Amino acid sequence: MFYLLGLLGGFAVSNQSPINARLGGALKSPFRAAFLSFSLGVVFLGVLAFIQNPHFLGDIVALTKTGQPWWIYSAGIFSMLYQTSNILLFKNVGAVKTVVLPTLGQVVMSMVIQTFGWVGAETVALTAIKVAGVILAIIGVLVAVVLSARLENKTGSSQGSSVFWHVWGIFTGMFASFQQAITGHLGHLLGAPVDGAFVSFVGALILLTILVAFKERPFFNRDGMKAAPWWSFLGGIPGSLFVFFIGIVVPVLGPGMGAILGLMGMLIGTIIVQQFGWYQSVKKRVNVMQIIGIVIMVVGVVMIQVL
Repeated sequence: MFYLLGLLGGFAVSNQSPINARLGGALKSPFRAAFLSFSLGVVFLGVLAFIQNPHFLGDIVALTKTGQPWWIYSAGIFSMLYQTSNILLFKNVGAVKTVVLPTLGQVVMSMVIQTFGWVGAETVALTAIKVAGVILAIIGVLVAVVLSARLENKTGSSQGSSVFWHVWGIFTGMFASFQQAITGHLGHLLGAPVDGAFVSFVGALILLTILVAFKERPFFNRDGMKAAPWWSFLGGIPGSLFVFFIGIVVPVLGPGMGAILGLMGMLIGTIIVQQFGWYQSVKKRVNVMQIIGIVIMVVGVVMIQVL
C-alpha cells in the first residue's frame, strides 16, 4: 500500500507541469499560472491539515515565538522558483527533460545538503558508492538528453536558448532540494509534514501575489481565463497530493525509498504524458535513448538513497 502511494504521488506531480504550462499559455504568464496553482494548493493543503489537526494554525503561530532560525520559513522562495521554472521548462524542453534535468540537480544538491547538514538536514556521510551513484545519474542524463537528441537528428547545442534551458533545468532541481529539505525540517518541528508543506505553499503564494501585482497588468487575464480549459486550473492539486502521499510514505519506508518511488512515479507519468500528448501538450514518442538514460539515472539514485 505504501509503495503504491509513493508511486501515485510521483505520478500525480508529473501531471502538474503540463497542466500549469497550458494555463500559463492561456494567461500569457507563468507567474499568473503559478499564482492560481498555489492558491488552490494552499486551500487543498489547508483542508488536509485541518482534518489532521484543527489547531494547526495555532501550532504554526506558536512556532514563530520559539526563536527558530529565519530560514525555516524560506521554503516558499524555492517553491515559487521551482514551480514557475517547471512551467517554462515544459514549454521549452518537453515533458521528459522537465523531469530528467531537475532530477540531476536535485540528486546532486540533496547529497550536498545531507553531507554538510544544511538547513537542518540529518548529516549523512559521503561514500564512494554515493559518488558513483551521482556519476551514474549524470551519465543517465547525458544519455537521455544528448544521445537522445542525436538519435532524433538534432544537435543538442545548436541554439543558445536550448543550452540555457537545459542548464536552468538542473538549477530547478537544486531549488527543489532546498524546498524539500526545509519543508521536511519545518514539518518535523510542527509534528506534521502537511503543516510544513502548507507553510511552504503560503510563502510561495505571498511572493507570487507581490510579483504578479508588480509585473502583470491586469492582475488577472480574464480573456485568457475564459479561454483556458477547466482542468488547467487544477494544477495545484497534483503537487499537493505529492506532498501528502510522500508525507505518509517517508515515515514508514524512509526518505530514500520515498524519493525513489516518487521519482519512478514521476518518470512513468511523464512518459505517458509525452507519449499520448495529454493536456493538449505536444505528442512525442519516447525514444530508446531516453528509456536507457532514465534506467541508468534511476540506478544512480538508488545507489545514492539506499546503499
